[in-house]
Amino acid sequence: MKENFVYRTISSCKFVLNTAWVISKKRVVLEFLHWIFVYVDWLLVSCVLIRFILDLAMKRTSFERMMLYVGSVVLLEALLELFSLFFEVYVKPITDVELYDGVNKMLYDKACQVDLRCFEDSEFYNEYMMAVSLAHVKLSDMLQGVCQIVARFSAMIAAAVIIYQMDHLAILFALFPILGNFVFYGVLNGRIFRMEKENIVFQRMADYVNRTLHLGEYAKEIRMTNVFRLLKKQYDGVIASIQKVIARYSLGNIILFCMFQYFIFLLPQEGAVLYSGYRVSVTGTMVFAEMAVILTVMNENTWILNEFVDAVMVIVKNGLYIEQTRHFLEYEPAIPEDQEGLMPQLPIRTVEFEHVSFGYKADGYVLKDIHFKIEGNQSVALAGYNGAGKSTLVKLLMRLYDPDEGRILVNGIDIREYQVKAYRDLFATAFQNGKIFADTVEENVLMGRHTTLEEDRKKVRQALKLADMSEEIEKQSLQEKTILTREFSKEGVVFSGGQNQKILAARAFAKDSPIAVFDEPSSALDPLAEYHLFENIKEYGKNRILFFISHRLSSVRDADVVFYLKNGRIQESGSHGELMERNGEYASLYRLQAENYRG
Repeated sequence: MKENFVYRTISSCKFVLNTAWVISKKRVVLEFLHWIFVYVDWLLVSCVLIRFILDLAMKRTSFERMMLYVGSVVLLEALLELFSLFFEVYVKPITDVELYDGVNKMLYDKACQVDLRCFEDSEFYNEYMMAVSLAHVKLSDMLQGVCQIVARFSAMIAAAVIIYQMDHLAILFALFPILGNFVFYGVLNGRIFRMEKENIVFQRMADYVNRTLHLGEYAKEIRMTNVFRLLKKQYDGVIASIQKVIARYSLGNIILFCMFQYFIFLLPQEGAVLYSGYRVSVTGTMVFAEMAVILTVMNENTWILNEFVDAVMVIVKNGLYIEQTRHFLEYEPAIPEDQEGLMPQLPIRTVEFEHVSFGYKADGYVLKDIHFKIEGNQSVALAGYNGAGKSTLVKLLMRLYDPDEGRILVNGIDIREYQVKAYRDLFATAFQNGKIFADTVEENVLMGRHTTLEEDRKKVRQALKLADMSEEIEKQSLQEKTILTREFSKEGVVFSGGQNQKILAARAFAKDSPIAVFDEPSSALDPLAEYHLFENIKEYGKNRILFFISHRLSSVRDADVVFYLKNGRIQESGSHGELMERNGEYASLYRLQAENYRG
């Protein structure tokens, strides 16, 4: 276990050096030089210069010659200080930004590849949060720690040689800080990491409460209900849980910290004073000049050893976080975004589910034995109560997940054989829980798909017209260039839920794809607006395969085929008329909704 821990720490150090080298070679080289020069400076003053001056004084060297030597050392020190200043003031801030940019790009690229299933796994999500939380800071700190270790270790060896040359036994006092740091401080850091890991779940819960109080989308409910009391109760419970975890570790941490302080300061420094004092005043085997040099070097060496071990502990602690980052970046998704394969051939003639079953967790299926075939440009409606598996079915079709059992075929080919991005490009989508981004209306519609300025403008306007949103956009002074949300701009526009849903529909209308998927595109619309939207969806879907989900069954009447899902299975299928004639559950639900509308 100990070897494994050492191996993991070394692996994290290699990962940091390799990653930093790829992002900014200049930072790695100058970071090493900076810390080496820092301790060269320390050795010059604390060890070499003091001993040198005393030696010259004992040899009665001329004052002028002594000042020449001292001036040379001072000049060298000034040059080293200038380099350190250059690094700290100029190089480090610039390369910190480079590290921030480089690490986050790596994390963003990987986050875009992580399987959606992972975000529904709380354990994975906790590790993910640890991986991305201040990863660039941990990387910078650990790079600095590695450089410090190399420089400090070299300085300690040099200082130890100087002490040993003057007195063999004095070197023993350097062992106490090693014991204090590597034993007591090492155990202490391990306990602190375990404590923080236990608290991350509670911290996420506390962050959730904080977020709900900060975001405007929760403001109405908080002001109009007593939900704040509930949130405060949750928050108080979370804080109490965090305090319990801290209390469980506190006594042991205090004892370890006291032992750490005792071994790194009291024993080595006071011990060196008593030992050298004994030799000077009792045995007479040491002169005051030697005592001054030994105490100075011993004191400085104690601090540098403490700093060395502290750097090791920082590396160990940060290494545990970097390990999470490394594992996240090494994660291999089940559906790689860059997966190569066959290029889909147009036109899309068939879509087929062959006995498909799927579950988000291992303990149950959301869809079970789904089997159907769509031929030609048909419109397909998915109906059923909430939780029946309608949205999951279209997610499988778009290959956001892979089935646990069975196959999905497009043009008779298993969709897992297609190149992932090319396959997903077959779909124009409007999700029920789709998100509006803090950008222009145009970008929210095009979603990065640009051609020429004129073509883009024409496409956006046509899509907004189909979504029955063009009049509202034309009222805005900037029209398609209007910024949505006030996240970054006071001039931003905040639309209603229904209006945002129309923009999401326009996002699908703007994409000329052979398969269209509309997942509850009208859940926030009134019946009249919903009617107009579905009329336009039908018009848009004439020359393509169209899948749509709607909780209002009046919207599915004109679909070529209706699949009524219940408990993850296709309970009934056929045209609206056929299902009404069968007088099954679909017909009962349709009549119930119709009665409510008439009422």
